[in-house]
Amino acid sequence: MNSDKRLPDAIFIGPLKTATSYIYDYYLHHPNVATSEPVKELYYYDDHYDQGEDWYLSHFSPKPDHKLMIDVSPSYLIDSDAMRRIKSDNPNAKIIMTLRDPLERFSSHVKHHIRHGYPYTGFNDLLAEHPRVIQGSQYETYVDKWIEAFGESNVSILDYRELTEDSAAFMKKICEIIDVPFNADYDFEHKVNAAGTARSPFLMRVMHIVMRFLIRNGLSSVIDLVKRTGAKSLVFKEGTKFTISEDDMKKATEFYAGSIKWYNDKFKLIG
Repeated sequence: MNSDKRLPDAIFIGPLKTATSYIYDYYLHHPNVATSEPVKELYYYDDHYDQGEDWYLSHFSPKPDHKLMIDVSPSYLIDSDAMRRIKSDNPNAKIIMTLRDPLERFSSHVKHHIRHGYPYTGFNDLLAEHPRVIQGSQYETYVDKWIEAFGESNVSILDYRELTEDSAAFMKKICEIIDVPFNADYDFEHKVNAAGTARSPFLMRVMHIVMRFLIRNGLSSVIDLVKRTGAKSLVFKEGTKFTISEDDMKKATEFYAGSIKWYNDKFKLIG
């Protein structure tokens, strides 16, 4: 445990669409783990660092029974400022990332992007206008930098496929990594963040801005209250199917050639 201030002992850095919401929900209901509440992503080390450490820690409420404190922030993997700041402030934190097949992760992120009100006009436009959607699958660019910064023994890399094959075993493995008891009472079939599509793209983008404002100004409880009212159904409708064109998937496959090789080599898959 960190000795001066109780900083997170483990930081899950993503990337997006690699089960971070599932991991957060599991530890949110774990009797020995403190997480940020009531929202998962604080964007502290990338977007809100100027708010200061006291602001950051105000989102955690560790209790005597909490053996560990964790931060789940999937935006950190591709952000060099976040990596540098964590290294400076909390150099002994365990860094954990769950990686997914680069094309699968990209496809899932694109659908997430569309569901939240953003247009998709093709791979090239996405690369130019929303590069973060693309960058989350470029493991060969970012992963080794974290290992270099924190040391190989302090960085754990997990394969998303393990979650899809046996979610309980996957979470048990993470519990062993961070050294907390396995909570077998969790509902492992529980759906986290069920997909839906924004009823109004404009309203969705406004809500995203408002949520960031509330988090920044210490009003996360308002977000939690709104969620509890069931207002989400007013913003989202039942998810609609979206398929990326064959041409764009071909472009993505060519673009991610190095990432696919890196991933396959890492997890000893046949490419």
